[in-house]
Amino acid sequence: MEDKTRIALLDALRGLAVLGILLCNIPLASEPHAVATSLVNWPHGMDPASVGVWWVTQVFFQQKFYTLFSMLFGVSILLIGGESREGLLLKRLLSLLVIGALHGALLWNGDVLTYYALIGLVVALARHWPAWRLLAVGIALDLSMSLATGFKLIGETIDPPVPQPPDLAAQAIAGARYGGSFAQSLAQNLADYREVLSHVWLQWPSNWPLTVAALMLMGMGLFKLGVLSGRVSTNVWRALAAAGLFALLIAALPFALYVAAPYHPDTLWDLARWIQRATAPIVGLGYAGLLALAAQSSSGKMAKIWKTIPAALAPVGQMAFTNYIAQSVVMTLLFYGGRGPALYGKLDRPALAGIVVVTWAAQILWSRWWMARFTMGPLEWLWRCAYRGRTRLRRA
Repeated sequence: MEDKTRIALLDALRGLAVLGILLCNIPLASEPHAVATSLVNWPHGMDPASVGVWWVTQVFFQQKFYTLFSMLFGVSILLIGGESREGLLLKRLLSLLVIGALHGALLWNGDVLTYYALIGLVVALARHWPAWRLLAVGIALDLSMSLATGFKLIGETIDPPVPQPPDLAAQAIAGARYGGSFAQSLAQNLADYREVLSHVWLQWPSNWPLTVAALMLMGMGLFKLGVLSGRVSTNVWRALAAAGLFALLIAALPFALYVAAPYHPDTLWDLARWIQRATAPIVGLGYAGLLALAAQSSSGKMAKIWKTIPAALAPVGQMAFTNYIAQSVVMTLLFYGGRGPALYGKLDRPALAGIVVVTWAAQILWSRWWMARFTMGPLEWLWRCAYRGRTRLRRA
């Protein structure tokens, strides 16, 4: 492929990832984290439409787009951190760390930029490794995390822990604060952000950072091998798409059984989440394969339709940073008190999915309009100015 095609493919993958993440994030912004992803503890009940949205989210979205985005972040480390550019990469990641901390503390506590910046500082040390070493270490680390979780699941099946009922009083207090004044919602968000950070970093080994590191290494290796840079044959994309769809079917089965089973047993829920996590890298690469095949469609009416998908996603990916922060703005304006309608805790999953679809459409249209006139997104421009100096924004 030519360079422009390769860049367009990477941008389309970033666009797909950042849009897909929103459907996973919005329950976490609208309800307490303890119940946001739960089927049985969801405070709005289990009517069929709500259960259907939950199942689609868990099977087709949850973990897949975080996985894909982590791989692509590893690619960005390679693209920025070439020879004699260590200082530029360091300033880029440190400035991202500051932005992420401000985003998590002042806007939405579900920020991932701080993790990417800190983990990226470590993973960047391996950017000069050969492709197969990057891929082998990444896969080994990812499998180790999956196996550790699997052994823990087996142990808890043999000797089940005492179930902890949700703290309804604490959830009610948090919900009231999120729906209260601007100062109350801001204070509660900051408190939850501190709790999330302590949960991730104070337990060791911490599953989430190590998993993200593994995915970044895998992304770097796949880019060097030509997979994520588009320098592979159509047969490779077909194989990835087929493997991803097969893994998706495997992951879908336990979620279907969990929904259908009487009383929705916790063991089945844990098994479904474990399989979901274990298959996420394969499914994510399967999505990448489907997107690459769509971009390569050559003739016929259907080919033109398929090619519009990566073409529409590419501008979204070019300004993925702006769109990610904009999603947090939309969510907090809608749900947090003192900023908008204060809908925290008031919307069921179908309504949340409707907000997501409208936001997708708005970001696709907005990104296309903006990128036709400017060289990068507005926040990308500010970020680049922070670590690289003055940069031209408007297209010539």
